[in-house]
This record gives sequence, C-alpha cells and structure tokens, in this order.
Amino acid sequence: MKQPPRKIGAPRKSGPPPPKPVARPDRDDDDGPDDPARLRIRRLDANRYALLIPITALDRQEDIDEVKVMIAAGELDIARDELLYLVSDCRGFLEAHNLLGELALEEHNVSLAQGHFGFAYEIGVDSLPPGFRGRLPANKEYNGAFFLAGRGVARCLIARGQIDKGREVLELLARLDPQEATIRGLLAELKEREPTN
Repeated sequence: MKQPPRKIGAPRKSGPPPPKPVARPDRDDDDGPDDPARLRIRRLDANRYALLIPITALDRQEDIDEVKVMIAAGELDIARDELLYLVSDCRGFLEAHNLLGELALEEHNVSLAQGHFGFAYEIGVDSLPPGFRGRLPANKEYNGAFFLAGRGVARCLIARGQIDKGREVLELLARLDPQEATIRGLLAELKEREPTN
C-alpha cells in the first residue's frame, strides 16, 4: 500500500537516513554557547577551510527539493511559506535564504532580495574566526551557498545604487577565494563602469 505523502517540513519517519557531513568539528575559536546561526568550519589543508552545512539543514534537503518542484510549478506562495518555515527552524540554512532571495527577485523586489541574500551572507561572514586570513574555496562543501549569497547581495546593492558597498562584498569574496571566476568577472564589470579621469 502506498504511504500518504509526508507533510512538507515534517521530520522524516522512514527511509534511509540522510547522508552525514564529512566532519562536524567544533570551531577552534568557539569558546561560548553554540549560536544556531553560526556555521561550523573545518580545515581542508594548510590554509583552506570549508563552512559546513548545519545538521538541521542537512536533514531538510528533501524539503528543499520539494520547494524547487513547487517553484518550477509556479506555486511561489506555497514555496515561500515553506522556505520561511525552514529558515525559522534552521537560521543557518543558507540555501533556503538564497531561494527566498531568488523568489524576491522574480517579483522584482530587490530590497527584499537584498535582505534575504544579506542575511545568508552575514551568517557566513560571522561564522569565520576573528581576523580570518584563510581561503574558502567556493566549490567546497557549504562555501558555495555562502558565495551565492554574497554575489546575490552584491548585485542587489549595485542595482540599488550602493556600488561601493556591493564592491566591498565582492572584494571580500575575492580575498576568500581569489580563483572564483564569477567574482572576478563582477569586479571587472564594476571597474569598467567607473568613469575615467
């Protein structure tokens, strides 16, 4: 007999458990209580690090897949409600914040999109140890969601005429991953826009 569909947002009751992250070490500089919006970070090698997806977000990947189906079907209000539920349940769920930003852009609400992307970007920045000088390769673990948020907030800032703030975000991302081609391309576009003296 076919099982009734699981309510979106409800915990999984059966089936294989979700995959575990490669590592869940505590932050080296974490000397206080855990902040639900602070991501854990792990060292990849001498100077490269990766942000780790929160366990609660990992457990909700099936929900994100369902949200993407809703978006593809044009059920934007239902998708938005589900995403808002997911980020209330897991503040560090960058992918859900980014999808909220994309939905706001679909509705031409750049200010709201900036808020969603900006929240995800700030979570990533606040998760880095003070004075962080390492590298965050954009293609490793949860770094990609952080870089997507940063690009999103930078584009929104630039679209709203806050070019210096947008450039500041892009420059920070470029320092964290100097090899990230999209960030370099966006910085080059900004440079081309600058008036020549």
